[in-house]
Amino acid sequence: MEQEEIIKKLKIIKVLNDIDNQYIADYLGMKNARSVANFLHNDYRLSEEKKERALELISDLWIEP
Repeated sequence: MEQEEIIKKLKIIKVLNDIDNQYIADYLGMKNARSVANFLHNDYRLSEEKKERALELISDLWIEP
């Protein structure tokens, strides 16, 4: 999955599951909520490890519309 698609799905998951950036940061092993905000604004690319964790989070929380 491309980073743009990961960003799109994480934004949807945030709204549908009422989770915040800190939850995503904790799940992905990122430093803080601000790091997630920067990522969601496409300011930098995820490492392979964090990308795998993001895909796990998406698979755990994604609800087909």
